[in-house]
Amino acid sequence: KLKPHNPSSRSLARRSHDEMALLRILGFSCGSGRCFCTIVVLQALIAVVLLAPSVLTASAHEESGLMDALMKVKKSPSYLRGLGFKKPPDTRPHSCRRDWRNADFGPNSSVSIIIPYLHESWEHFSKTMKAILHFTPDNLIKEFLFISDGNEPSFTYEAQLTAMSPKVRVILNEERLGLIKAKMKAVSMATADVLVFLEAHTIVNRDWLEPLLLRVAESPHALVQPTLDIIPQENFDKYYRGAHGHWRFEWNMNLIFTSPPDGGEFDDESDKPMPSPATSGGIFAIRRDWWNRLGFYDPEMREWGGDHVEATMKVWRCGGHIDVHPCSRVGHLFRDPEHRPYNVDVPTVVHNYARLASVWWDDYLPKFQQLKPETKHMQLGDVSPQKRLRDELGCKDMGWYLRYVDPEMEWEASHICIPGGAREYGGCERAAVQGRSCIDRSMPAEEYQSRRAEIREYWSTQAVDV
Repeated sequence: KLKPHNPSSRSLARRSHDEMALLRILGFSCGSGRCFCTIVVLQALIAVVLLAPSVLTASAHEESGLMDALMKVKKSPSYLRGLGFKKPPDTRPHSCRRDWRNADFGPNSSVSIIIPYLHESWEHFSKTMKAILHFTPDNLIKEFLFISDGNEPSFTYEAQLTAMSPKVRVILNEERLGLIKAKMKAVSMATADVLVFLEAHTIVNRDWLEPLLLRVAESPHALVQPTLDIIPQENFDKYYRGAHGHWRFEWNMNLIFTSPPDGGEFDDESDKPMPSPATSGGIFAIRRDWWNRLGFYDPEMREWGGDHVEATMKVWRCGGHIDVHPCSRVGHLFRDPEHRPYNVDVPTVVHNYARLASVWWDDYLPKFQQLKPETKHMQLGDVSPQKRLRDELGCKDMGWYLRYVDPEMEWEASHICIPGGAREYGGCERAAVQGRSCIDRSMPAEEYQSRRAEIREYWSTQAVDV
């Protein structure tokens, strides 16, 4: 039972926005002027079917607004069954902020969500989108840019995606450009202040976007990644809390995720963004003006592989920093090559890595070539434009990166070996460290902690909060 109410024009506008947002959450597509009748029906539906008097009282309606009451509806079993995806557990540390209603992200904080895709299943893609719509305030998103990279018509999902939100734009590449150029094309079409890259096999979690936006508002030269929780490739409805750690590279550019032995920095219950020596490259937020200034990506890289290396080197070494935020959680479907819906040409990836090493590795280039000897005589094309851009940006050298960003990679430079290879040709003395491809021992914990103390001292004198 609702008491008669005479709302102000401001209250009516707020209610109309809230009701439109709810319609999108429930799967309705609302263009201008098309939702009035549906809103009237929805109001009746909420009052008669979903909302018991104990849930929506007159005081809740008047004082807290429609959306506060709807938060209670979202917890009801009948509502959860209609979400279209299985609601994940809340995996954030307990200290993370829960109320973002009065958050100040600054005047330039609109978001373009970018998802390139190739041969993704509709089950995964639809649940990805439904989770985004459910857990993301609509007013923060300016547009969705979905790049169909050479998909056959049955895999573009254009009609289904555009029906989910009027903010969706599906860009159809008739021929496959490759992941790197698909991202570049999307950014060239983006109009929002902040670029948020996602993948079509993810489940975003509660308040996932707000910590990323706040961090790039505080640090405009940051590249900020959510903490990735785990969705097993066998079951997209499963969701497990991911470990607290960071991304980094081996000397062959193999990307790894590690939790170094420094409990003071890697506290599972901390709500502070943590520096990460690398980005995984697929899921992150960055300001569009910073992206454009850094000149992403090398246009001569091919198809797939290496964009995360370039992003890492440019952000860290050209005036920015990379974080992993523990309060932003995104479930990611981790797939082995057999479960990937497209092929990755390994020689193409190695070609991209070799171009990057020739631009960014400096005096350490022989370390890469020791592990990838086929690149010594590989035809890489002209890398002078990339070297010239690096000079124009005033980027620091590889020695600086090792000294002040990734002390483990620095230590490993003198411990490189080839597992299974003959000792006289650089083979390892023992089995490779688990999960690693070019070392047979790890940096001692005491040495790592000592180096990290030096690094913290260095960054305390810089303008950047790392």
